[in-house]
Amino acid sequence: MTPRVPTQPELTAAARASGLPVLDAGRGQPDWIATVPRAAFFRLGAFAVTESAGRATVDGDGYWGGIPDDAGIADRLAADLGDDPSFLRAAVDWVVTEFGVDPDAFVGELVRGVLGAGYPTPQRMLQHLELVMERYAVTVCGADTGPPGRFHVFATEGGAAAMAYTFRTLRENGILGTGDKIAIASPVFTPYLKIPDLEHFGVEIVEVRAAHNAPYRFDEGVLQVLRDPKIKAFVVINPGNPDTRAMRPERLREIRDIVAEHRPDLILIADTVYATFVDGFRGLLAEVPRNVICLHSFSKNFGATGNRLGFVAVAADTALDTILSGLGDAARDAAARRYSSVTADPRSLPFLERMVAESREVALHNIAGLATPDQVQMGLFALAHLVPDGAPHAATLRTELGRRHAALLTPLGVPPAGGQDSQYYALVDLLSVAQVRHGADGADRLHALDPSELAVRLADAHGVVVLPGAGFDAASWDVRVCLAALPASDLRRIGEAIVTVLDELVAA
Repeated sequence: MTPRVPTQPELTAAARASGLPVLDAGRGQPDWIATVPRAAFFRLGAFAVTESAGRATVDGDGYWGGIPDDAGIADRLAADLGDDPSFLRAAVDWVVTEFGVDPDAFVGELVRGVLGAGYPTPQRMLQHLELVMERYAVTVCGADTGPPGRFHVFATEGGAAAMAYTFRTLRENGILGTGDKIAIASPVFTPYLKIPDLEHFGVEIVEVRAAHNAPYRFDEGVLQVLRDPKIKAFVVINPGNPDTRAMRPERLREIRDIVAEHRPDLILIADTVYATFVDGFRGLLAEVPRNVICLHSFSKNFGATGNRLGFVAVAADTALDTILSGLGDAARDAAARRYSSVTADPRSLPFLERMVAESREVALHNIAGLATPDQVQMGLFALAHLVPDGAPHAATLRTELGRRHAALLTPLGVPPAGGQDSQYYALVDLLSVAQVRHGADGADRLHALDPSELAVRLADAHGVVVLPGAGFDAASWDVRVCLAALPASDLRRIGEAIVTVLDELVAA
């Protein structure tokens, strides 16, 4: 019988019950907060409230305001900021210069958006902020900048919502159905193996296994399984979780060639939440743009797990629309009925607009769209990465994560796997640690034990929370440690605790 894997809540509860200071490296919550784009958000909000107060339409001793006037609003914001060389000023100037937009139109959108003064219009994403988000997506994924409009973006309530909306839209439109297969790169964040009860719909999961403890993600030839026409989609977190490596250029080109020569209908669902942690990252959006559904979340890079901000991006000329147009009459008729309340020509409704409708059960599509204040904060996060001063901040995080990684591994006596590594997590091969410390015999003795024992003992006796690799469908003697969650000093203590428990297990 396969040993039961202890859950994160169980391990956290055990660590708290130990009476020791808890070192929780289980959750993916970073210990940093990006203050500059948040300060810009609140500074913009204060200006917006003043603007609204000056346009009151209801008497009420200053309680009520009105919708600010766009005319001259960019100059009024500049005057309000004064000589302060703030990020907010730099962000507005960058957008106006980069995209050639009208300053009043852009600032007016920001002001109304931060006030929440009106439904999201367009529903998919506010017009100017979509330009920003498109540029952010192609920049993060290493694609050519190109002219605006090559990709369309739908702002969502975080990456999880983006994934849920994606699968629902694929199912409801007959792109995925009974007898189809979905390939998922593993090991992987556990919910991806269960989204969203795909077996209930008769969809088979095919795992595409990553190389273990190697400086690259996939062995040569592993991806050739994607030539199978029954595999309708390939889901990959790139860079990964928990293995944290980015796909090498030759593997990206391999997928490009598979699509070009064998599978023009293959859908590539790429989660890029960790992309900013790899210098020079290049993703599937850059290599196979027409076939990619790009998902992204701002939770990690900006310390914004509570904001729940993310997006879906697809090419304007997406292969998904080609697939929709080639479906049989029954599927097209069903779509016509389903989306008849959305448009007078439902058969021609693009895939991404169908997703917008699906996000509100279709019937409530008229009130779809991410809250406009959230869109503004998302836009400021993206701009903090795009403006010239943004690159050094991203590099600072990479340097810090590298320092933390070294602090964890030094007591263990093993080197990092290498390759293009986000270093947001570390997936530690404990059998390799046992081999270094106790030789092949010690590794064999450890291998004969229950792998969950180490994680349980760490929690009970040391107040340390790490997650067993088996919970991610990784090797049973791997553990995942979140390097983003704790400073280097604490990660060194975790490494020392792992060594202590491992030595005890081998000796016993």
